[in-house]
Amino acid sequence: MKTTFKRSFPFIFLIIIFVSCSTEVVRQHQEFQSEINVYFNKDADTSYAFPNNKAKFNINFEEVLINRIEKATSKIDVMAYEINLPKLIDALIKRASEGIQIRFIIDAKSHDESMVEDTSTVERYTQMRLYLEKMSRGKDLIPGTDDDIMLLADSPIFTVTDTTLRKKYKLPISFNDYENVTLKIGNKNISGHLLVDAELKPGCSDCYYSPGAQMHNKIAIIDTQWVFTGSWNFTITGLYGTEKDMQNGNLNGNQNHIVEIRNRQLASIYLKEFEEMWGGNNRKPNPTFARFNKRKTDNTQHIINIDGRRVEVYFSPSDKVLDKIINTVEREANRSVYFTIFAFSYQALVDVLKVKWEGSIEDLQGERTNFDLKGIFDATFWNQWWSASINMTGRTPKQTSELHPMRRWKNIPPVYRDRDSRKLHAKTMIIDEGVVIVGSANWSENADANNDENTLIIYDRFIANQFMQEFRKR
Repeated sequence: MKTTFKRSFPFIFLIIIFVSCSTEVVRQHQEFQSEINVYFNKDADTSYAFPNNKAKFNINFEEVLINRIEKATSKIDVMAYEINLPKLIDALIKRASEGIQIRFIIDAKSHDESMVEDTSTVERYTQMRLYLEKMSRGKDLIPGTDDDIMLLADSPIFTVTDTTLRKKYKLPISFNDYENVTLKIGNKNISGHLLVDAELKPGCSDCYYSPGAQMHNKIAIIDTQWVFTGSWNFTITGLYGTEKDMQNGNLNGNQNHIVEIRNRQLASIYLKEFEEMWGGNNRKPNPTFARFNKRKTDNTQHIINIDGRRVEVYFSPSDKVLDKIINTVEREANRSVYFTIFAFSYQALVDVLKVKWEGSIEDLQGERTNFDLKGIFDATFWNQWWSASINMTGRTPKQTSELHPMRRWKNIPPVYRDRDSRKLHAKTMIIDEGVVIVGSANWSENADANNDENTLIIYDRFIANQFMQEFRKR
């Protein structure tokens, strides 16, 4: 036995060195302590807290982000699915006027309003375009000057031409300082005054991708130190609920979380993702070299160590994020999984949870194990035929597909639809109360294969405990 150990030890040692080198970034020098801060905009059950580990709840996310923006010393990079918060926009414009470089990637919506069923969605996009123009013009209201916020989108965005709205938002009546163009977007030629340029198709100077896939991130990278991310869109509905609630400071919006992490390694990883989409590291975007959704590559480090905590970071669709989540559940979930989710349809993830729960993926088959599973779904999708909630609760779906077969659970777990007045918008999984999965991505084929998303897997029982406090309250 001794002889075998002595002969094999150098080989084992080399394996350990190889694994370590392949999964860890060489630690970057930083002149500050790393931090991981978690915030919830709804209440939490702190009776479940570890000593000195109470969750920060009923928090105004906008104030947290503005605080970071006000303390920025050099640059701010933002990726947002949506933005319509006046105070946040004013804070960005103010910092740009003070010499802070601000680059902003935004999601474009459909150009064909007749294809959008919800008129409020059209109104909100119109409002956002007005705010984007304010950001593009900067404090002096003149585009092309030093105080402008630089903008890029996944598909072109045009100015709002309605003079009444332009007056309401204190924009110049004329929009002729933005070029009047005709662009081929998808398969259609669309004309207008170009407000936000976008990723160009290769080999064509005026050909763009349609806005079908979503740039769904909600990220701010500040001074390549802070990463601010989570499930919260930078919107009134996402935090306050209504404009009246916003004016009164009432946090009646969607249920969300944010995570802000101060660490140069992580910030550099997020910055690399940003600049792949931006088309370079310059102040102005380069639409020729910009790459969104399926055109991106898996080119970032994924595993780092933050003060003894293992943190994994993945971006959709290049990194096959749902496979990483499934692998984490298979490997780490020995006792329990608790989740809160807006949309959940990815069958392979449902299957791995079914095996944990009742030892089988077959329809209406399985014997109850000792595994503990609890979950909350947003009510919007609770009854959708493709939702994981249908099979988990043993109901017969209205239809099936290759991606969504009938695999009803024999032993129904305690999973429920939420009863919040607005959306349960988080995408959170807590594994064995020691690992937490968070981010912008819903657990769906579309989020995994098409959208620009980010996901963090944090191995830390204290961080997980804070999410447990919020989960218990839900």
